[in-house]
Amino acid sequence: MKKRNKMNCRMHSRTLCSLALAAVCAASLALTGCSASTSDAGTGGTVVRVNAAQTADTAQAASPSDTVTVTSKGSVYAVPDLAELRFGVRTQAETAAEAQSDNSSGVASVIKALKDKGVSEDNIQTTWYDVSPQYDWNTGNGDTITGYSVSTSLSVKGVAIKEAGSLISACTEAGANEFNGVSYSCSQYAAIYSEAQQKAVEASKEKASVLAAAAGRSLGPVRSITEGWQDTTYEANMKTMAAMDAGKGAGPESSAADFMPGEAEITANVTVTYELK
Repeated sequence: MKKRNKMNCRMHSRTLCSLALAAVCAASLALTGCSASTSDAGTGGTVVRVNAAQTADTAQAASPSDTVTVTSKGSVYAVPDLAELRFGVRTQAETAAEAQSDNSSGVASVIKALKDKGVSEDNIQTTWYDVSPQYDWNTGNGDTITGYSVSTSLSVKGVAIKEAGSLISACTEAGANEFNGVSYSCSQYAAIYSEAQQKAVEASKEKASVLAAAAGRSLGPVRSITEGWQDTTYEANMKTMAAMDAGKGAGPESSAADFMPGEAEITANVTVTYELK
């Protein structure tokens, strides 16, 4: 009985060792990725196979292709055809109430003159209003208030360049005694900017081709395009343009002031990634 138990124990131990050996071989083959076959008579011929070529193809497909990334700018020059004018009305009086009343009257006259020239209320904006005490600095009594000053600034958008002189003359006659500057915009900004974008992409291809050739490679297809920061300085407000169109012909053009807007540079910036071949 004892001999039989010892024989059973030895057979059981051999079986466990064979199974353990097969498991170790299978794990080793999976890690190394090599094709192999192992067998053991005591386990009935366990076989483990790994396709090395298939594993290499999968790893290669997962890795990203070589790329080159460039940032470029495209520019288009255009002559602005719209202006934004900034007027001011400044009044002074002994009391704040009187100065405010005079100022309100002057601003109302200027707004009426703008409307008479065909400017819509939507294009007229109050951008500044200030009430300030005035002091006697000449006699040394700097803490003595001698009166009050009231200032109101108006912005008028979407003015056609050819009508700007007439508009300024009319506002000056109506009571505007300050002129705070002018800025320009293009009515066809969207189309001009699109052209600048196209030039930016074309420029990116030229830059990327030079880099690829320097590396002994050639340029492949585009992987990605990212638009950069857009300067909208010369972008015209479409609502403003519509309101100005509705008021065209409201008054004659004037040669009282000539505006020379010059050329505006409208730019587009892009970052493009290309594949390398």
